[in-house]
Amino acid sequence: MSSPACTPRLTPVEPRKPPWRKLLEQWRQALSEAPSTPPEPDPAVASALVVGTHLPPWLPPGLGDGCRLEVAPFSDAVELLQTDHYDLLVVDAESCDRPVAEAVRTLRAYRQTPILLLAPRTLRDTVAEALEAGADEFLFRDGPPSRELVRHAVEHALLRRSLRDLAQTDVDPLMGVLSPAAFRRLYEERRARSHLFGERFTVLVVQVLDVQRVQAAYGPEAAEALLQHAAGALRRAVRSTDAVAYLGEGMLAALLDDGDRERLVAIADRLHGEADRYRPSRYPGLQLRLRIAHAPLQAGADALAEATRSLALEPG
Repeated sequence: MSSPACTPRLTPVEPRKPPWRKLLEQWRQALSEAPSTPPEPDPAVASALVVGTHLPPWLPPGLGDGCRLEVAPFSDAVELLQTDHYDLLVVDAESCDRPVAEAVRTLRAYRQTPILLLAPRTLRDTVAEALEAGADEFLFRDGPPSRELVRHAVEHALLRRSLRDLAQTDVDPLMGVLSPAAFRRLYEERRARSHLFGERFTVLVVQVLDVQRVQAAYGPEAAEALLQHAAGALRRAVRSTDAVAYLGEGMLAALLDDGDRERLVAIADRLHGEADRYRPSRYPGLQLRLRIAHAPLQAGADALAEATRSLALEPG
């Protein structure tokens, strides 16, 4: 093994791994399945590598008995990553033998695996630096987190990484959000998860009104600026784990992790507020007008189509 004082040289050979869209199902299985005998290593089984010198006793129950779990200090962990695949990297801020942000940058440069950071609340600044360096989620560990809290942190890390991967490879060049094809793939996967696990998602659609009239009166650049502002407002109004896309014809869509009514009202209020304040100096008299609708993602239903139909019932 390399000395802890040395920075290992890494050869970026990515081993075959299951698609990210299967990872959440694997974690669900890990949480519900407890094998009677120790299983042989299987690339189809969810796996995690804890980067640190010890394993928090509350972490294995949170990851589930069906999860393959290994622990290694930083210098050993990067060597393991040269030959082994892991679906999740867990970096322990207190026992990692490197500055945390430096460790995250090294791991991120070599792997796009989701990274979950464990840290006490006293290391808030360290957490912020690690998130900037490429960590996907954090979990404060002042007291033993519940199994449910660990599961949510893992799923958020997976969702954030999958959305960042999509955003790097499949975006609308004008809007800076997911393309229609990428959104449709993600939407169909969430529909399947809702059917299998009963998870609740919500589709929110936003129609930018008068796009053709704006283009005729002010030109195509004004219409593009209008759409870009609406896309940015929607992206800012939702969470980082919510997918946002431009579907064309002035239509934006967001796939929300839940369907809390208060949150939906807050998102709509924020969007209408930003629309009311949109007064570009370059185009006097130009206004941004929106219609907003939503529908829950339920088994057997097409929430995107339902939300789109609901737009016709909303006042302009």
